[in-house]
Amino acid sequence: MGVPLFPQAPFAPFPGGVDLGTVVVMPTAANAVFLRSIGPQSADPPALTGKIVPTLAAALAQIRSGLADTVIALPGHSESVADATMLDNLVPGTKIIGVGRGSNMPVFRWTATGSQWIINDADVVIHGLRLRLEGANGVVKAIVSTAADCVISGCDIEVASGATAKATIAVELGTGAARNEIVGNRWRGTATHNVTNGLLVAGAVEGIRITDNEMVFSATAANGNINVSVAALNIMIARNLCLNSHTASTACIAFAAAASTGVCADNRVGTINDGTATAQGITVGAGCLVRFFENYSDDEPAKSGILTPGACT
Repeated sequence: MGVPLFPQAPFAPFPGGVDLGTVVVMPTAANAVFLRSIGPQSADPPALTGKIVPTLAAALAQIRSGLADTVIALPGHSESVADATMLDNLVPGTKIIGVGRGSNMPVFRWTATGSQWIINDADVVIHGLRLRLEGANGVVKAIVSTAADCVISGCDIEVASGATAKATIAVELGTGAARNEIVGNRWRGTATHNVTNGLLVAGAVEGIRITDNEMVFSATAANGNINVSVAALNIMIARNLCLNSHTASTACIAFAAAASTGVCADNRVGTINDGTATAQGITVGAGCLVRFFENYSDDEPAKSGILTPGACT
């Protein structure tokens, strides 16, 4: 599942920024800033003097707009998101790339209800980070994008870890978020401590792409893991594996009664409410114009899924 945009390895310069498959490579004129919460260490290469900083805000202050500059979060980095100011220095084209996996994956934890990442600059890429959105009781809106052509990919996104440790809205794509991509992330949360919305499409914009995510967490029963609440145009929702573990869940992907267009295909969705499987899992409001292909819903344990929505006649 997922198509990683960047391999998990440090940056190295290479003409034209060609990806050789073993390193994160940059155009020779690009700038890389390294992020490590313990700061510079004695064995760091002299060439990195001044390029290793302990906070994301400090790293972003060295990034130039539109020049393929990158923040590389090193293994073991850990930082709290205490308010809504961490991305104030964000500029268009910024890439924030995590290096590491498992326990040494770079971690950000939201620690107050008002903690928020605000993505309001175009062409931003966030990749390979552990995003713990559950560090307070009801983080109002953990990540919100209102800029075009932004990407969140290859991240581990934790939306809830207990009754008083969860996000209300984990990620919202709002007005201005045209052609945003949410690709190849692992979303997780405790079984019964539900968020209101995991991924909320709240902007009536064009070209949003939600593909190859694994989503296992509890969301409001009818909102689902992915909630398209407005008339999104030419949306693509494909190849996602979803389980809404809310005790009475009826939806994993929900389209509101709005004239959304696009394609929803090859998703596998599981709900807990034992109802009519063809009408659960993916729910479609009146006026929705999206086309559906080979989506399967399962609302019973130890059973295989069935096409949802119902087949054309």
